Amino acid sequence: MLKKVIGAKGIFLLAGVIMMVSLSGCGNDQTEQDSAGTIIYEEEASENQETEHSEQTGTEDKSDSTETKATTKEETPGTAQSETKETTTQSEVASQSQTENTSVTLTDKEKTFLAQICNELADFNSGTTMDEKFWRDFLFNSYTGASSENAATEQVYREDLGFEETVVKVSLQEAQERVKLVFGVDLPNLTPSFEDMEKGQTAFYYKDGYYYIGVSGLPDYQYTFSECTADKENNTNTIVKYTIDFMGESNVGTVTLSISPENNANGFVICSKKTEFVK
Repeated sequence: MLKKVIGAKGIFLLAGVIMMVSLSGCGNDQTEQDSAGTIIYEEEASENQETEHSEQTGTEDKSDSTETKATTKEETPGTAQSETKETTTQSEVASQSQTENTSVTLTDKEKTFLAQICNELADFNSGTTMDEKFWRDFLFNSYTGASSENAATEQVYREDLGFEETVVKVSLQEAQERVKLVFGVDLPNLTPSFEDMEKGQTAFYYKDGYYYIGVSGLPDYQYTFSECTADKENNTNTIVKYTIDFMGESNVGTVTLSISPENNANGFVICSKKTEFVK
């Protein structure tokens, strides 16, 4: 009987030991799970913090970018306004400059010069082709009737004419300066030779830096200054008119010149010439 009781107690004790061991094991498993859970939580927290930091940095960068764009947008109109203002100012200056140069005041000397040009210059305008013939005629008419005491003349034998012809000797430099003064452009290369002249032609040829121009007369027209007015078609130009007298008759025609202000000895250049005779 005692043996059975002890056996029952042993069984209970054994069961108790086993239960304690089981509980102890369960506690260790729980501890390990808690520990493992804690590690996982810390890693997730770390990743979340990095994500939040990245998002925050992106937000700040975006904010900075937005501010930069806003600043640029604000500065751009200011720059455009500045450029517009500068352009307008330059335009106003140009306009003022044109206004200041809309007329030319002619002295008696300049009126005499233009009267001479009326007799020497063929009619022309902006559509006229300034070819070799144009320049040859201009230089010929400018010097053929030269009456200046300083004009250099020579005698040139003309076999085709059978006698010596009187010619005016004009340096290339002088011819270039005259073209520049009258038209404001450079004289193109113009070097006709003596052999190139037609039979019986009044001399006009180039040799060794000089033009040789035969002496002849021009029509006996007299030109009298009439008026000087603003050019309605081009407000930077001035219209100058001369009346034509011929063989005792007055006002047989009119010469109209358009001149433009220029920084030269005359203060102008000639842009066009038109001759009209009374019918």
